[in-house]
Amino acid sequence: MPGVLKQIKDGFISWFVKQRPIMKVGMKFVELNYYAGRVPVLKSLHPWVKTSRNSASYLPFRVTVNQELGRPVNEVLPPQILHDLIDQAEQHILMDECLCRRTQECENHDPGIGCLFMGPSALAHIPEKIGRRASRQEAHAHVERAVKNGLVPMAGKVRVDNFLFLAPERHQLLSVCFCCHCCCMMGYYRHAGRQMDHMMEPIPGARVTVTDACQGCGTCIETCIFEAIRLENGRAVHTDACRVCGRCERYCPNQAVELVLENPDYLEDVKTRILSYVRLK
Repeated sequence: MPGVLKQIKDGFISWFVKQRPIMKVGMKFVELNYYAGRVPVLKSLHPWVKTSRNSASYLPFRVTVNQELGRPVNEVLPPQILHDLIDQAEQHILMDECLCRRTQECENHDPGIGCLFMGPSALAHIPEKIGRRASRQEAHAHVERAVKNGLVPMAGKVRVDNFLFLAPERHQLLSVCFCCHCCCMMGYYRHAGRQMDHMMEPIPGARVTVTDACQGCGTCIETCIFEAIRLENGRAVHTDACRVCGRCERYCPNQAVELVLENPDYLEDVKTRILSYVRLK
């Protein structure tokens, strides 16, 4: 009977995510739930915004190391965190397509670059019709493909994914989303207020600097899914809602944005936090 029930569950999930009109309604439902992070009682009860069940970080393309740290290199690549997690995990599931981009009919990025999931719950609960088991080499290559496409990796414990795949909460599902600025559901975190600080933590020690080259064109505002940038006196200013994802740095036509890292231990700090939420074995 358990096998039959799993087939029914997998069949329902596979059917559901392929129904674009239904998925659009479903995404609106998800978005509304993140407002629970602003409600004193709900934010400690609702699993999608509860701090003990959510913790993720964006891993921008590159950040410049603060020269005062005395490091021999001037740039680091935070996606290395993701490659290290891939090497530690035994189960890797690649989605055939990005549900957000496919549902929203994305015109800016490849909808065929889907999420990567790791951990025992990924293997047990993601249907084969929408995801496939991959080798470590395939997972590494998938990350590189996503970065080359201009997508920003985000890795961590995202409780809403347990809901989407009807997976019991066992802290064994690591989600890796390759986010675009136009369609990604992770932008809904902005509705959660200050609860977002605990659910979507920037890389410790990373900060954004806008230089005098800024001309106030507003390109960065258009690419920020957290609405964390505004113009003041013709110059871009980042608010506390910034998650240091790096999109503004990548897309600024005047190269006026810099991501600076002041924490030489960022690799281990981020991995330790993520693995305190998710068991990969």
